[in-house]
Amino acid sequence: MRDHTTHTTTGATRTVRATRARRTRASAALACATAVALLATACNDDAAQGAGGSESPAAAQKPSASASKGADKTYKTDKAVDSDTGKTLALGETTALTYKRSNKVATLEIATKSVQKGSPADLADLNMDADAKAMQPYYVTMSFKNIGDQALHYPFLSTPMALRDSQGNPGKVLITSGDAVPQCEDEDPDDFAVGASTTLCRIVLLPKGQTPSVALYNGDFDKEPVYWKATQS
Repeated sequence: MRDHTTHTTTGATRTVRATRARRTRASAALACATAVALLATACNDDAAQGAGGSESPAAAQKPSASASKGADKTYKTDKAVDSDTGKTLALGETTALTYKRSNKVATLEIATKSVQKGSPADLADLNMDADAKAMQPYYVTMSFKNIGDQALHYPFLSTPMALRDSQGNPGKVLITSGDAVPQCEDEDPDDFAVGASTTLCRIVLLPKGQTPSVALYNGDFDKEPVYWKATQS
């Protein structure tokens, strides 16, 4: 039996929550992820600056050409950690960045693998409000590898994943249980050990008629996000 709930918050990054019953740990993780979306501090002291930025949608910051100063340590990407913050990369390009949430600090290797247009029919089993139902779903897929020396417990890696439309406005992130939408399963790991890898998908809703411009990931809110072009150039 499915138990669907829906919630929408206001702000630069808007979030729709649609879940169904599943095992205890996943429910706890979803509750924590929802707390992040609601700008609570229990899971993310800095979530008020969410993956879409702290500005209003109309004034959302566009990717800049400059990058913040990175660390000296380099990895197989041949890039310094955080050297791509503020930059727009090609779809599929890998970067190394700092992941910091409350007391969690790690170094991750991340790439946006794809941004695919979904169908509203894919979400037919979810209980969403009329505004959400009128929007177009996109599936953002990113790969992650822990290349640092710190393991993460309940990392919520997908929380900072986001997408902006052709006008630079952030889409609505749809929070579901991991297997609620088979076309975009989001099974965040309980533990992310040193050397571990995973691939996650996030559902983002854009207004119909809008196309995605960039996917982004903000690993550390003291720095700018890293952006990826939403289409192959």
